[in-house]
Amino acid sequence: MINRNALRTALTAGLGNGFASITGLADGQYVALAVLSVSGSTYGGAIELGRQRLLGTVLGSILLLIGYECLQSLPLAVGLAITLGCLRLLGGVLGLKVGYKVGGIIVVMGWLVHEGSLASWIPLRFFWTVLGVLLTLLSLRLFWPARGLSQCLARYADLMQQLQESFLALAAQLETNPSLGEHDHRYRRLRATLQGARSLRPALLQELGTQPTRHPAFLLVSDLDAAASRLVTLVGGLERARPNHQHSQLVERLHQAEADLLSALAAQLLQWQRQLRGSHGLPQPPSQGLALPASWESLNDELNDPVANSASLDRLERIATRLQLCRLAAQAVGDAETNWNAIINTR
Repeated sequence: MINRNALRTALTAGLGNGFASITGLADGQYVALAVLSVSGSTYGGAIELGRQRLLGTVLGSILLLIGYECLQSLPLAVGLAITLGCLRLLGGVLGLKVGYKVGGIIVVMGWLVHEGSLASWIPLRFFWTVLGVLLTLLSLRLFWPARGLSQCLARYADLMQQLQESFLALAAQLETNPSLGEHDHRYRRLRATLQGARSLRPALLQELGTQPTRHPAFLLVSDLDAAASRLVTLVGGLERARPNHQHSQLVERLHQAEADLLSALAAQLLQWQRQLRGSHGLPQPPSQGLALPASWESLNDELNDPVANSASLDRLERIATRLQLCRLAAQAVGDAETNWNAIINTR
């Protein structure tokens, strides 16, 4: 099926071709080529691709003029090889990635096809490329805007949903004993979603202009990323330290307190998910912070029970590991919400 990105690209390329046809200038096809090559999933990604294409166009044009004038006496293959080698060297200095292809095409086509009209072909090619890049950026701003912030927040909302499901599964795990394979599959999925969310951050930085790392949007995304990273790691730790299912009233009470906290964390992450998905711009933090259940608050009394010290060392170590991980998870959520409130209130 045709998605909105493909439709936006097609319409933008069509408008560029229509304008080129109206003007009657030659080489109007480069507008559509620029649109197709620059159109990305986000505005920030398009800015970076456009910058690369323009730099590649300028560098390739300069090297073409210099090489064609200075290396005509050499065999064609040698002259092209030297010019392309200089393009590779200077492109590395300028940090080009996709711009190499554009510069190389300009060198080869200008040398072989347009050698008699470089004075007119190079300015026209640059003009149409600039026009294509500008049209793409305008379409990303005005027509079905594709903003890096909204996509980042949507990806972190997906991660919060998966974390919520994981916490509920961990709470249910205290009553059942699922296989280890299910644990590994859940943890790998969380890691993959987290990496996918992080892959959108460079495009977001491109959108935020000067000093992007001080922008509230970037600070909020960094806060969400730090909390999500801690929670994903803690989920992995909880899954590795599987609960002890030996029947004991004390162990059952400790596991009940743990299950209540995990359920409270899942409910709080559900609020996070709703705030991230339903926002236009920077989302507001949840109206209510994490409420620790009464069973968890009274956990110290349970641990001070003399009966607790009479349990086996292996059982005590496993329970202590899980309780510490749960405490760290609650702390991660609380710290993130404190930072979230500070970012929104001081922007």
